[in-house]
Amino acid sequence: MVWALVFLAASAAASPVFAEVKTVAASGQHRMDKRDTKEDAIRLATEAAKRNALEQVATYVESVTATKGMDLTKDEIRTYTAGVVLVREQRLTISVDGETVVVKVDLLAEIDTEDVIEAIEILRKNEDARVQLAALKRETDRLRQELDRANRALVDAPMAEHAGSTARRREILYRVQSNAVLSQVWTDWALAFSGLSSVVSRGGLNTAHLLHLLQAAREFHPDNPHVGVAENKLAGNGRQSVARPSPPSMPAQGPGPMPRYELVPGPGSQGGARTLNEIVYRSPERGPSRANDSSVQSDLRPRLSAESDRAEKSMEGDPEAR
Repeated sequence: MVWALVFLAASAAASPVFAEVKTVAASGQHRMDKRDTKEDAIRLATEAAKRNALEQVATYVESVTATKGMDLTKDEIRTYTAGVVLVREQRLTISVDGETVVVKVDLLAEIDTEDVIEAIEILRKNEDARVQLAALKRETDRLRQELDRANRALVDAPMAEHAGSTARRREILYRVQSNAVLSQVWTDWALAFSGLSSVVSRGGLNTAHLLHLLQAAREFHPDNPHVGVAENKLAGNGRQSVARPSPPSMPAQGPGPMPRYELVPGPGSQGGARTLNEIVYRSPERGPSRANDSSVQSDLRPRLSAESDRAEKSMEGDPEAR
């Protein structure tokens, strides 16, 4: 009896008592002005949902790491965790509130506290990833402030300046999305090189996976200087690190064409979970030149409820909404 109790106590001590899977429900919405396009509204709602989810995650992880005596600020947690928070479900709804069309994005995300804490420790020790992730976050924070100002300016802008204000806001959104994808590149590269099992299981050791993300980052913002930094790392010894043979159950695949709707599969589709960084909205009509940035009526219509159909009709009657 005594030896059994000793054995059970030792087993409990050896297990990660802090390991827990935490589920986070977050949403973001954008109330469309008569000058908004539906596509921009979806991007803005998606970004708001991601920020909401990350803020909840940062608050939770801060409390967990505090109990372990880790000296981490919430700002550091935001820098390191978006690339390891998995989104299990995402839903887009469009409704009408009076005369206003409301676009809403709901996310259901989850984190494994053991994986998150291990990932934070790895990323803090990897100088390349730590420096680049911090730089990307600083720039993204600044861009989001610019985005808030651009939204306010668009409301007040005279009609003659509307096209320029809309283009400026869209460009900021593209830059935010480009930085998010690049943050995922650095996260996956560092964690896969360390052998973190949760990243390996998502294909993090596959060079094609990282090149696929780099392609997306460059397409969103062709002049993003951070893309070149990441490419140089992959072209050097970093590429050898991530190009190690994948496990037999995960055969390497080529990059393939970029998706035409979203980098993250929609609800019920195949492809598995993606991280917060990988949730980026793409027009089905927009190619690398970004010349065609039209709304996505054909893709969205099957997903709309009866109330959403009324929103669709409202926008179809407004040339600016189209």
